[in-house]
Amino acid sequence: MRRVLRSSLLVGILVLLSAARAAGDRVVLYNGGPQHTGVYASPALTRLHGLAFRFLVREGISSPPLVHDGVVYFGDWGGTFYAVELATGSLRWKREGVGGVNGPPTISGGTAYWGGKTGVMYALDLETGEPVWTYRTEGAKRGADASICFPPLLHDGAVWFTSHDRLLYLVDARSGMLRDTVRFADGMCCSPSLHENLVFITDWLGNVHALDGSTRDERWHFRAQKKVYHAPAIAAGIAYLGSWDHGLYALDARTGGLRWRFEADERISSDPAVDGRRVYFNTLFSHLYALDARTGRRLWDVKKEGLVYSKPAVAGDLVYFGAGDSCLYALDAKSGRERWRYKAEGMVCNPSVYDGKVLFGAGGHLYVLQ
Repeated sequence: MRRVLRSSLLVGILVLLSAARAAGDRVVLYNGGPQHTGVYASPALTRLHGLAFRFLVREGISSPPLVHDGVVYFGDWGGTFYAVELATGSLRWKREGVGGVNGPPTISGGTAYWGGKTGVMYALDLETGEPVWTYRTEGAKRGADASICFPPLLHDGAVWFTSHDRLLYLVDARSGMLRDTVRFADGMCCSPSLHENLVFITDWLGNVHALDGSTRDERWHFRAQKKVYHAPAIAAGIAYLGSWDHGLYALDARTGGLRWRFEADERISSDPAVDGRRVYFNTLFSHLYALDARTGRRLWDVKKEGLVYSKPAVAGDLVYFGAGDSCLYALDAKSGRERWRYKAEGMVCNPSVYDGKVLFGAGGHLYVLQ
């Protein structure tokens, strides 16, 4: 009987250890996950109660803050990474001198993977902010522009990231050793997206590349008429992307075939959000559109004032939209009707949603609304 109990206890411990290891290795990525849908698994903030806190940074924040285990991770244009307690707004740690940062980290297994304007990819310990390893891009070694604009994709044990130096990098997530590079025709400023072992990359010539996630061979590519900054958002087998040619494109994710194209009023500088039924995106001058995801038909649109580089975020039945008029808007996803707004100090950039709270950067502050 004792042997049976010991065996059962041992099995139970192994199961718990396996579960803990799996939880520790899960990947936490901005933008709703590797398919970049912009949909957050959080209750909607349907009624605004006010500001939970505002955290001062050295310079502006343009990227969506990432929350993991109650800590907010983000970078500023002054070259500092921050880890801030969500419950209190107090600083856990910061790391300075890493070059301007316009992307949040990607987190896995107690490590935050981050890149910035210096062309260096950092793997930082989540608890202390100390580097586990660093990797310098080829452009950085030459003294050229090698900015890493957005957070990496973690796939098959590697950190995938793009650079202004025209290279896609695959660096081993544990060791920081280079596995592979793929050269493209022009610079890139996108976080790769992933769907069914296809990795999607875009470049400034307007190309969208779908690469085999195992071999890096190109399965297909599609070219818009002008620059595409961001990798596509993918839902229900469709890849959605916006271009400076004013077009919002829907492509078959497996073949690259064009499903439809919608002509907007201005350049589209960010990727869309898509909840399966509707596609939401904004143009450069704070014009937010909602389209039928299947047909591309316009369902509603909202026009605000000012220049903005932002992507809408979706949680529950609300769309959160940062505009150039320094307001964050919460809109009904079905109708576009305004539920509430919050006036910040500066252009509102890239909201994210966590546990019923809305986080965004504006001016020199991180805002957390509740």
